[in-house]
Amino acid sequence: MTKIRLLETGNFYKNSLVNKWLIEGKREMDYSKYNYIGKIIVTESGKRIAKVLDIIGNVNRPFILAEPLTNEKPTEKLFIEIVERKKGGRRK
Repeated sequence: MTKIRLLETGNFYKNSLVNKWLIEGKREMDYSKYNYIGKIIVTESGKRIAKVLDIIGNVNRPFILAEPLTNEKPTEKLFIEIVERKKGGRRK
């Protein structure tokens, strides 16, 4: 059974490039410890709205470059969806 964990990311910052979003990242999160690229960003209500393309900026003010999955800009807090799979051995 898979378990889904939500990590608070921050808020929508602005549109950038062509059809990409910049999202303010939390300073407390260690973006170098885990690979967040390819993970899904969801709102407080659980709606999937974007996919992480890259983490940019410095440690004090990180930004997440995301590809939107919807046309509407988010106004709620945003979370990164982490899927945790059960670590187990071989079946007997």
